[in-house]
Amino acid sequence: MRVVVIGAGVGGLTAAALLARAGLEVTVLEHHTYPGGSAGTFWHQGFRFDAGATLLAGFDQDGVFTRLEGLLGVRFPVRRLFAGESLMEVWLPDGRMVPRPVGRTHEIEAQLEAFGSSVRGFWVWQARRALALWQLAQGLPFPPADGQELWRLLQKGLPWAMKNWAGLPGILADLVRRTAEHAPRHPGFRRFLDAQLLIAAQADARRTYALFGAAALDLPHRGPAMPLGGMGAIAETLTQAVVQHGGRVLYRHRVDQLRVRDGRVEAVEVMLGGRRRGERETFEADIFIANLTPGDLAALVPGGKKPAPPADGWGAFMLHAAIPQAAVPPGAPYRQWAGEGEWVFLSLSDQGDTLRSPPGLRVLSASAHTRLTDWQGLSKEEYQAQKRAWQQRLVGQVERLIPGFRESAVLILGATPRTYHFYTRRQEGWVGGYPQVHPLRTPSPKTPFSNLWRVGETVFPGQSVPAVAMGGERVAALVLERLGLSATPKAARLSNTRP
Repeated sequence: MRVVVIGAGVGGLTAAALLARAGLEVTVLEHHTYPGGSAGTFWHQGFRFDAGATLLAGFDQDGVFTRLEGLLGVRFPVRRLFAGESLMEVWLPDGRMVPRPVGRTHEIEAQLEAFGSSVRGFWVWQARRALALWQLAQGLPFPPADGQELWRLLQKGLPWAMKNWAGLPGILADLVRRTAEHAPRHPGFRRFLDAQLLIAAQADARRTYALFGAAALDLPHRGPAMPLGGMGAIAETLTQAVVQHGGRVLYRHRVDQLRVRDGRVEAVEVMLGGRRRGERETFEADIFIANLTPGDLAALVPGGKKPAPPADGWGAFMLHAAIPQAAVPPGAPYRQWAGEGEWVFLSLSDQGDTLRSPPGLRVLSASAHTRLTDWQGLSKEEYQAQKRAWQQRLVGQVERLIPGFRESAVLILGATPRTYHFYTRRQEGWVGGYPQVHPLRTPSPKTPFSNLWRVGETVFPGQSVPAVAMGGERVAALVLERLGLSATPKAARLSNTRP
């Protein structure tokens, strides 16, 4: 049984590795020269820069990457953060810095110190909701893609509902309530919440629905880790798993059309790059998985209508830089400016990570939200002027987090939504998925074609590296279920039947 995966993002690679492990013939087609997409890591002048400023989690006991290590026989190169360790620092307009340490107990202590006792009830609510949701999260088939997933949702959901029956009315209400409705009217705390949810849910506390808000705020306590070599090390390890289990990952292979017949995809047509630039190949398969946004997938269908990104979808302006270690003030690896001007989220390489920079230097990626429409219809001169202005503003914001940054940086690069579009092929540079304003905003992996599924941040459970990996797990299970196959490799099944 042949499987073609379009795009070597974390979601596509997770599905590919699990299907290869189950004995399917898997080919991943990636237009770029390295895996990971928006969660990739690229080389430039001897430094490894993350494409985006992204917090990594999922290494707790029940976390997705812990599961994948056991299933795939790999080890992700990370340094796991311990309870109490400083994970993030958030600067507020009044000049205060609020820390986010690892572990709920440590975080509540930090919150009480920063905002007083009025926030205790919010964090009690958040912990209660998050713990209930994580019991349900693994493999949650929502929204159901077919009758089988609906049945599995009932099988999984009914026992969970019985176990959590006392809190069920509140849980259901939080499907429509806003996260802000649970928060005290403390302006500093509201600002803090907005800053966290804007990077985790793509909407502020007044728009993010409460259940998603509770889960998003819990991410720093779900096995956070520092990726050694950059965020792309996650995708690179998954790529190794695909190959280890008999699959292949082909770079400089850009899919530019689907061949469709009778409601099924029969093949993909590929434009090659590199030394074979301009040549074309066709890959036939039985199952197809697209690590693409809805619009990017529709563009591959002959005569298909390409939907635009959502009106409230975001792009990112990125700043990539290398600075001396001595110029970095002691503190957390993730730092966020939530004061006046652009809100900036910054991730630093782990101290001493010489896979990303020479000794004595560190690299960082800093991101700010920007409207996609602001970068459309610009002339070349207008675009360059706007890019310079944004870069100057972000340099100034990073300067607030790292005083002396402007003078000490040995390299600074700026990237716009157009840059994202060029390198990742994402429609108009849209990143971050759908803002989580209601529970049905992020769809299932289903497509109009019976043998084609989607993965990535624009399918449930949505944004973040752990979330897209969980989506890849879900699609792999869907494929195997449809084929009547077990997730256990064929060789292992045979060995288990021997006397």
